[in-house]
Amino acid sequence: MQPLDGADLRVVAALQVNGRATWDRIGRVLDEPTRNVARRATRLMESGVLSVAGLVDDRRLGSAVLRLRCRPGSVIDAGTALAELPQTRFVTLVSGSVDCTAELSVADDALVDLLFRNIPAIDGVLESTAYPALKYFSTPLDWYLGVLTPQEAEGLRERWTPPPGRFQRMSEVPSAEDERIIAAVVTDGRATHAEVAAAAEISESTARRRLDSLLRRGILRIRAEIEPAYLGLPTEAVLWLRVADSEVESVGAALAARPEVRCAVAVAGDHQLVAQVALPGRPELYEFLREIGGLRGMRAIETTVMLRPLKRGFMIKRDGRVERWAGPTSGPGAPAGAA
Repeated sequence: MQPLDGADLRVVAALQVNGRATWDRIGRVLDEPTRNVARRATRLMESGVLSVAGLVDDRRLGSAVLRLRCRPGSVIDAGTALAELPQTRFVTLVSGSVDCTAELSVADDALVDLLFRNIPAIDGVLESTAYPALKYFSTPLDWYLGVLTPQEAEGLRERWTPPPGRFQRMSEVPSAEDERIIAAVVTDGRATHAEVAAAAEISESTARRRLDSLLRRGILRIRAEIEPAYLGLPTEAVLWLRVADSEVESVGAALAARPEVRCAVAVAGDHQLVAQVALPGRPELYEFLREIGGLRGMRAIETTVMLRPLKRGFMIKRDGRVERWAGPTSGPGAPAGAA
């Protein structure tokens, strides 16, 4: 994947801060002609390099990180089949002691069937281990490409935008009308109010008011998603950390503060933390591991290098480009019929 040029990077960074900002607003903040901003963003989205999608954090769903070992010769097919499951938010093939890693987004009452029936039934799967998520210190929603000045980022951010690291499970359950609105923007975060209204079968004024309310309450977030390789960060790894129980909080917070870390989560199991990182190269990964290895309470780091991401944000990826949605078809986060 060829890294994007500087102007494209700034447009992507702007959409990471505010995925629904108008081209005019982005142009004013970046001091770029509106037509240039629109042209660059549209080209990236139409090619599948960039997607702007909605994400719901719903208390009815739980999360878990999954490790798979597969029969030799079956890894790609098994990973592809895993990516097709609507409960997998993220799937990647990795190097190391396991062959595939995934993030599951599934209600607790459905987790048993998924872990002990659906996943073992995938041809080639030899062993699977799930690590239920206990606390997210950071998520890809909190990760920003550091090419904008603080003033530019502030000029794009809505006043009510939750600060980084504060996107937690909401106690509020979306209404049926809200679910229809959410479904309209899950796969197209920049859908117009008219398009949302038509999809949800409500008036445009109601669509505007209800969508703004969902965003303000933090039930819905709009996020620009792009492979880190396009951002000059082609080396990604999933780290499995063994940490002293008394230091999990401090190590998790330290990881979340690092710009290399896209996600850090405390989990239940024989590892205490899992982190996903993106860096310019393997020498930088080596230095990063050396530095975090010295954190108080760190006992061991198992590094699995990401070889081929297959799914991000419920979107199937092929050669670094969005191919299609493969998330829930009903319920929270679904693109239709309502995640």
